[in-house]
Amino acid sequence: MTDGPTVAQVNYSFFHSTQSFIYFYLASLTRVRPICLTRGRESPLIRPDVPEALRGDFYAFGGRRSRLWSRGAEVRRALTRVPGGAGERALGVLQRRVVPHVRPDSDPSLFVDWAEGVMRERDTQLIHAYFGPVAWRMLELRRRMDVPLVVSFLGDEIAPSLNSWWSWWIGGANGAADWPARLRELFDGADLLLAEGPHLRERLVELGCPPEKVEVQRIAIPVTDLPFRARTGPETRPVLMFAGRFCEQKGVLEALEAVRTLHSEGRALEFRMIGDDTLTEGGYAARVNAYIREHGLEGCVTRLGFLNHDRYLEEMARADVFLHPSRFDSAGAGEGGAPTTIIEAQALGMPVVSTLHCDIPNVTVPGKSAVLVPEGDPVALADGLRDLLDHPERWEAMGRAGRAHVEADHDVAKEVRALEERYLSLLAR
Repeated sequence: MTDGPTVAQVNYSFFHSTQSFIYFYLASLTRVRPICLTRGRESPLIRPDVPEALRGDFYAFGGRRSRLWSRGAEVRRALTRVPGGAGERALGVLQRRVVPHVRPDSDPSLFVDWAEGVMRERDTQLIHAYFGPVAWRMLELRRRMDVPLVVSFLGDEIAPSLNSWWSWWIGGANGAADWPARLRELFDGADLLLAEGPHLRERLVELGCPPEKVEVQRIAIPVTDLPFRARTGPETRPVLMFAGRFCEQKGVLEALEAVRTLHSEGRALEFRMIGDDTLTEGGYAARVNAYIREHGLEGCVTRLGFLNHDRYLEEMARADVFLHPSRFDSAGAGEGGAPTTIIEAQALGMPVVSTLHCDIPNVTVPGKSAVLVPEGDPVALADGLRDLLDHPERWEAMGRAGRAHVEADHDVAKEVRALEERYLSLLAR
């Protein structure tokens, strides 16, 4: 850490495993000192401790997750495995009627007051908020403390409607709020808005953000920490890997349908899925589990649950091909930018099969490091996978193209310098 200007990094929840690229930036800053303020710590089911790089500079409004929350995660996981649609219905009732009444932090103004106290104690000179709804709440602190506000947009904010977990930030206990109006307030009040890719930047401008206020700050990872392994074809059956939340915009059901098509052709393969049915409301995860059960895919599909980042990288390093067919969901929400996992897969040397969705064509080298097909099309997805599996002699060149691309455009050792310059430029005004 450094003794430079203090920058308060504010997020919905602790972000080491679930949003690892944010942590990579924080751990790499040398010209400013980041302090982390979060509504709640990361689930102890994922990682029970704060990484060494953040100790002494990490503040959680809700402290440790309650026993009630942990029990709720166990209940959701169990319900996603109940057959016959009963689990999905029960999860819907749980989300609508139970969850809103057991949250201990129904007044968001308490979080704002708490955050102000921490920031003043630490002599904060700039606020960097992640996700639009969190940043909208930070407009109040920008006014009170007269410090610049930087916002990282990551995709959810540009959907036609916000997911239910954001309602607390913009509407208080009743969740009622006009998000488009809040978004316009944020465009007016924030000093700098960062998008993870050119597609997301264009969408923000289309929604009314002044072009001179929004810049691209790429997703970045510590490339040198990820060992490259050339894929030259499996000795036994190939291993396909997916990593992400079990939700519609990740295209998990399309991935399973493509795998089922190849499996029905008699191909020996294994599809390993890193993901968790407790980080979302669980309804989609219930459909994922039902699909695997109903189509007899237990023999070729392995569900690993949510893994902390170290275990996730171990699994990724052993896989052959990375499969992540992102798409817009039925409510119009998409990635906004692109999944960090696709960048990490390329750094590790895996060829990627994905979709022409949002910024995915910008974080890959289409046709060289990745096979990209139209989103929401499991037939095209199966065709892309089949062609790749039939030609393992292409894998090594694809992996090397992906690694070179990530080294050039997504190495945190390079990208952090651009972020620091943006901070220091705002502070110098």
